[in-house]
Amino acid sequence: MSKKTLSPPKYQRVKNYVLSQIENREIAKDDRIPSESEFAKLLDVSSITVRKALTELVNEGVIYRVRGKGSFVAGRTTEPAAPSNLVALVISGVEMYDSSYMQIIRGVQSFLGPLGCKLIVEFVENDFERERELILRLIQSELRGLLLYSADPDAAKSYLSEIRAKSIPLVMLDRFLADYPVNVVACNNHDGAYEAVEYMIGQGHERIGFAAYDYRLSPEIDRCKGYRNAMTDASLPVREELLFLEKELDFEALARRIHAGELTALFCANDRRALEALDRLTALGIRIPEQLSLMGFDDFESSPFAKVPLSTVKQYFDVLGCESAKLLFEIEGSARGTAKILLPTSLVIRNTVKPA
Repeated sequence: MSKKTLSPPKYQRVKNYVLSQIENREIAKDDRIPSESEFAKLLDVSSITVRKALTELVNEGVIYRVRGKGSFVAGRTTEPAAPSNLVALVISGVEMYDSSYMQIIRGVQSFLGPLGCKLIVEFVENDFERERELILRLIQSELRGLLLYSADPDAAKSYLSEIRAKSIPLVMLDRFLADYPVNVVACNNHDGAYEAVEYMIGQGHERIGFAAYDYRLSPEIDRCKGYRNAMTDASLPVREELLFLEKELDFEALARRIHAGELTALFCANDRRALEALDRLTALGIRIPEQLSLMGFDDFESSPFAKVPLSTVKQYFDVLGCESAKLLFEIEGSARGTAKILLPTSLVIRNTVKPA
């Protein structure tokens, strides 16, 4: 019986093609070789396969890359420039000095510092157009990688393809697109919310509401799913009238529902909404937690010091920053697919939740 001949891996075909072109003197030193998309079309392989082949050829010293220009045959008389040591972190948020942003920056620095890399931090005040302009300007410079905390991940599709075209490693923090391949590090929003609502149910609450802050964002959607699943698994109905998904919350109408006994507990998508509810409802005469148990998500530095210390779900923003930077370097030059990393949360019980 004859033995079946194994064909070489597809990426080896790309390598062999480049090597044969050099050997046959069809391309000489410092000549530009085809781009990833050109190779993919020419040899009928995927761009990931091409990327793996070209990365190996770079590592073997056969070719070299010039950011924004392409790949070239090695053998230059001058040495290629050293790789950039600049990493950019773009934060598009509400308050520049939000403590969570500061923790993210410290986490990123804790990973980059020992590697001798420099961090550029750019803050955009929740303005997607400015975010887009900033990103497009940054990727024209010699960046080693880009970390992105976006105001509107869905709209970010308009520039993500340009980042990929320049082969700049990218990791999105916390917020991401559900239907687009991108590297992400986020906390486990679903499970953290589930645990919080499950705790309130364990305290005897059945009429539990959910209050969003910016429901366009993936973390809040996942937290709402965690709320829904915890209610459903406890055989409790999810009442649509107790889902407050609008940006502006009518606290007077909410107070009337509390007085009427329609609502005994409220799980908020973040501490910002929970602390706002605490202030506004107490101003309307609602006693917390006697009339309403309240739970947030994030554990801001100010949450333990609210007029009633806030019970919440803690996410570790410094770990988020550190793991994002770590992933950025793991994907550098890698031909693997995208990664989505979920980090654990912790339930923090203070004074805003009591038994029903």
